[in-house]
Amino acid sequence: MSKRSSLAVPPPSRVEPEPDISHAHKRAIEGALRWAWKELAANKPEVLRKGAEEQITYELASLLNHRPKGRRRAPGLSDFETVIRGESQKASDGRLKKMPDLTFRPPVYRGVTNTSHWGWFVEAKLIGGTATVTKYCQNGVQRFATGEYAARVPSGLMLAYVRDGQQPVAALTPHLPIYNAKDLIPGPTNDTCLSSHPRGALKPNACVVINLFHLWLLVA
Repeated sequence: MSKRSSLAVPPPSRVEPEPDISHAHKRAIEGALRWAWKELAANKPEVLRKGAEEQITYELASLLNHRPKGRRRAPGLSDFETVIRGESQKASDGRLKKMPDLTFRPPVYRGVTNTSHWGWFVEAKLIGGTATVTKYCQNGVQRFATGEYAARVPSGLMLAYVRDGQQPVAALTPHLPIYNAKDLIPGPTNDTCLSSHPRGALKPNACVVINLFHLWLLVA
């Protein structure tokens, strides 16, 4: 073996991935979030206009889990597990207590080896005033891109509560290259887009590429 090859840095170990959730289940989650947002806007508009991020997320989760007479109100989630707030996850580098804001789990797919680190993980951020797009990226996008969140799954959701009318494609375009985004694809509606973040070079443990769906809900 040559001196050069013997000193070569070995590639990072790989975090074994879990299956992605289906497009149909992702659409169901999006639809349920939009439904809960409309319910909150109709019944508690002051929470959306003036509430803290945690308060808004709590109210959304409560609506998504509401089951009067045993039947879930949120459309599309009838066969999903309870939507969980702040479930502790293990980062790709082994750190614990990394907690995405919401976790959605449909019925378990064939091939899932451990449901503790499988599902669709959601990080929510306010945008408007001092809650800037920079903070949305630093305290949200970065957590997915660096394997703190969704280390074993290939997609996740960034959710924004937007108070200043911004839309994601225009607002995120100058920021996402910092987070190794290879693509920024407009979604089917102006309040959505998709970004892709390679994680194969993360140390000590590489992760599967993460595709982030961005859903920006507007405070009227």
